Amino acid sequence: MPEARCPGGRGLRTVRIMATTSVDRTDHPFIRQGASGARVTHPVLVIVLAQLLYLVGVLPGMLLLMPLAERLREASGPGAATAVIEIAAMLLNYVFPYVALWLWLRYVERRTFFSSTGFAFNRRALTGLLAGCGLALVFVAAWIGISLAAGTVVFEGALASGGAGMVWILVGGMLMLLLRIVMIGIEEQLYRGWMLQAVGLRWGRAAGVLVSSVFFALMHFFFIGTYLLPDGRSHEPHWVLMLNITLWAVFAALVTLRTGSLWAATGFHAAALILPGFLLGVFPAGQAEQAMGFLVFLIEEPGYYTGGAGFAGLFEGLPATLVLAVLVAGTAALERWRPRRHPATAPGQE
Repeated sequence: MPEARCPGGRGLRTVRIMATTSVDRTDHPFIRQGASGARVTHPVLVIVLAQLLYLVGVLPGMLLLMPLAERLREASGPGAATAVIEIAAMLLNYVFPYVALWLWLRYVERRTFFSSTGFAFNRRALTGLLAGCGLALVFVAAWIGISLAAGTVVFEGALASGGAGMVWILVGGMLMLLLRIVMIGIEEQLYRGWMLQAVGLRWGRAAGVLVSSVFFALMHFFFIGTYLLPDGRSHEPHWVLMLNITLWAVFAALVTLRTGSLWAATGFHAAALILPGFLLGVFPAGQAEQAMGFLVFLIEEPGYYTGGAGFAGLFEGLPATLVLAVLVAGTAALERWRPRRHPATAPGQE
């Protein structure tokens, strides 16, 4: 089994590379974090395990927790206690996939779980999340602006429910945003953290970005849980949505490499899905009565090209294609002409 020498702790640590023959000596500190343990999983194995670990993680929630919460709700009826139980079951359902990845990194690769994969809990965590949410707000506003100009979206009006209604919508929206951050954080950790690092170490930074992005997109359309679980479902594979999710994944990978963490990408990912549900509300015209938000917009004819055809939010439609392409091009150009220098941080010591 081949070995590589890399910085770690107080000196040089021998790192075993599982099922591989060579490791790229990338100079990017985020990718180098992938070699901070005792072993580095082969990228082909990571590609397979990313879906398998996620599937193993969601099984307890889908087969045990959620049915139990449903039975408790039927037995006791709606109320505060039932709502607390359902939220607790939802949170546990989100946590189990993290446990599956933690077990692999802890006992196979033997490296830190959060800091080495991009989720260091330091002063950059909050600023990263806020920056990602800010970028998502720009993305949502641009999507709406393009759709308004194209005539596929109309302005329904401003919410007029009084101050108390505004506060409750804001509180509920922020709670959903926090839950979404926990929910999709594992996707970022599996693909923009673990897979990007594993592929980048062996085949280089560009390969890490492309491979992790393609398989992240494929997971959303061909997740094995869709075929094995009773309530499993994936997005319908249409070329516009497939292109959009791939573009988003490339943008998220570039942001991750530029910031050296997953926080900004996670904030963007969560906020882009949640903000159109309570802040700048965007809904298909058929859901006008259920629409909510400080400003409400309706998609007149939902479809693959206009958005609103599935459950991917504003990642659907050609407006998203245009905005995401601009974001990818802008981030790539910024990195090319003004590369960011990252401080030399010992793996796991953030």
